[in-house]
Amino acid sequence: PTVTPTLTATFTLTATPSETPTETLTPTETLTPTDTLTPTNTLTPTNTLTPTYTPTLTPSPTLTPSPTPTQALFTLTPVNNVVNPAGITVTPAPLPVDSGWSCGEFPCEDDVDAWLRKIQVPPGFTVEHAGQFRGTPQQLTVGPDGRLYATTFVEPGRVGGVGVLDEDGNASVYVDGLLSPVGLAFQPGTDVLYVSARLTAASGGVIYRVPPGGGAPITVVDDLPCCWREIDNQVNGMTFGPDGLLYVGVSALTDHGESDEPEREPYRDPIPGEASVVRVNPHTGDYDVYAQGIRHPFDLTFDSAGQFYTTDSGTIDGPGDRLIAMDEGGHYRFPYWRTLGCTNCPLLRRDATYSDALYALPDFSLPRGLTAYTGDQFPASVFDNLFVALWHDNGTGQRVVRIAPAEIPEDDVSLAAYEPEPFVTGLMRPIDVAVAPDGSLLVLDSVYGHVWRVRYVR
Repeated sequence: PTVTPTLTATFTLTATPSETPTETLTPTETLTPTDTLTPTNTLTPTNTLTPTYTPTLTPSPTLTPSPTPTQALFTLTPVNNVVNPAGITVTPAPLPVDSGWSCGEFPCEDDVDAWLRKIQVPPGFTVEHAGQFRGTPQQLTVGPDGRLYATTFVEPGRVGGVGVLDEDGNASVYVDGLLSPVGLAFQPGTDVLYVSARLTAASGGVIYRVPPGGGAPITVVDDLPCCWREIDNQVNGMTFGPDGLLYVGVSALTDHGESDEPEREPYRDPIPGEASVVRVNPHTGDYDVYAQGIRHPFDLTFDSAGQFYTTDSGTIDGPGDRLIAMDEGGHYRFPYWRTLGCTNCPLLRRDATYSDALYALPDFSLPRGLTAYTGDQFPASVFDNLFVALWHDNGTGQRVVRIAPAEIPEDDVSLAAYEPEPFVTGLMRPIDVAVAPDGSLLVLDSVYGHVWRVRYVR
């Protein structure tokens, strides 16, 4: 007799998904052994079992490429003001005395005590020195470790990187070797830092990813529009949105849309991505335009409800300094500013729809840093107010102002009489503002690199 048992084995190999495309290989092997039993009969019956295996391998691989995995983004949790001190009205900060200081109109760099006497804040608030960055700082953020980080560079050449202040306010280098670094933001839920800069002095808007601990920067995007001049208009401020994506301001490549060939055409239209805020997937580098028509979006912020804001600076001869409440797909007119008082700007295009700014700031005030107050230390009346750093010394600048968007008048008469409220005065060149984890307000100065901390003490 012949006995033929059948053995079937199935092997399944499943690859673990990662950032690169994964494949699932499912081979099926069928092993069919054949046993042959040959009996031999003699006077003394003897059974001899001689098994013979004849395996049959029938692989049936099935290769099914899976879609490119999307690394999870860290989304933000909305904040509220239920713990802020209530029922308190904040009044404007006094204007400072502008003479009699150790270096003329200002205290000398290392005269911190004099600076603390010169800088003014509203009643109920106090100011203290938080530290000093080296070089010429541009923008400020608070790291997940609670330390202060700022982009800085050294003139001339604008080569620098990111500095960090320890708990005693002493500065050290976190990452260096970057050209004209400006914007910086930590990805929520991580200690991974993103920084904006230039590839060369005259071109190449780039975004770098800095690994935890300040390792060598990794290029995420290197083809953003850049630059108008070596000292202005490039890839600027950045912030992570509630959706976990990175939003970045990209300046115009011109002052007012002027053409490189004025004898042929007086003006040129912006190229894609120029004079806009772009939305970047920080893991892949893919980006699209969120809003456009913004000449110099230096800094960006979201309030607790997800409303998106940017500062914008006008042309070199005047009009255009403003605060913009952005909507996705909005066009905020640049370079078509003839109706805003720019006589050498092009007229509005008839084939486009335009949006207005939230508030027109004084000409030559040069708005720079911007933050929405979402901390829990200041009075409730300040929650979701905007703090704007006005950099220039035009008589209304060199200060941080407070703007409550809901209180900006809509009728022309009231709007003409409205003025942003001085919140920190007596500054030299305030360039950025940020909310600290304890709810205090941080103010960065670009000349001496001082950081001032404003607390509510009443």
